[in-house]
Amino acid sequence: DLDMSALVKSVRHLSKGMSQKLGLAACLLSDRDLFILDEPMSGLDPKARVYLKQHLLTLKSAGKTLFFSSHMLGDVETLCDKVGILHEGSMQFIGSPSQCCSEYKTDDFEQAYLRCVGAELGQRQ
Repeated sequence: DLDMSALVKSVRHLSKGMSQKLGLAACLLSDRDLFILDEPMSGLDPKARVYLKQHLLTLKSAGKTLFFSSHMLGDVETLCDKVGILHEGSMQFIGSPSQCCSEYKTDDFEQAYLRCVGAELGQRQ
């Protein structure tokens, strides 16, 4: 929920979560065919994260293109048809989350990511 009092305040006086919600509202209300989002879940409370994921899935099913960066691998797996894993300045993998799991021989996308970047659980970087 976007607190209506946020609309009369300077953005610099808002919390991280409230400024994130305001920016997302402005972006998503544009009704574009392509949305480019940088860490869209960052700073959001759990309720807002659920609502945003539902809205992004609705946009996706309506044929909109969502291009975003995220460290939230669970969100990536849920929302994305195709992922790119960038590590140390180079693209390590491009394909679907399930293709990544298959290539790195695991049923878990987070574990596939770790294997892709050479940082399996239990190993130190």
